[in-house]
Amino acid sequence: TVGLLYDIACQIHHSLLKWNIMLEWMGQIEFGVSVFHAYSHQWTCQLWYHPQKSEKWGLSDGEGCERFWSELTRLIPGLRVTGYHHHLFIIDLQVEHIDELKQEGAGKWL
Repeated sequence: TVGLLYDIACQIHHSLLKWNIMLEWMGQIEFGVSVFHAYSHQWTCQLWYHPQKSEKWGLSDGEGCERFWSELTRLIPGLRVTGYHHHLFIIDLQVEHIDELKQEGAGKWL
């Protein structure tokens, strides 16, 4: 099972069902709305998609992906003028760098 915690995961889920997209994988995808955005959604959405209403999500708040992408935003201006393979190369280098920084900090955190 793959979990998708996203600000509008409820809308993505409904759209996929409405337009018969990826129906063969729907049983393997768990949808959830990130914690900080869930409270602005309708009550029924909160009941179905809030990660703290399901044991499947553990303590995840759904903001990890946003924190990760925020670390890549400084690359956007420079990558606007480069080609596809250069994009992949630079993003890969940056992700490896972020990974190394997180691993170094994990020892101190533990």
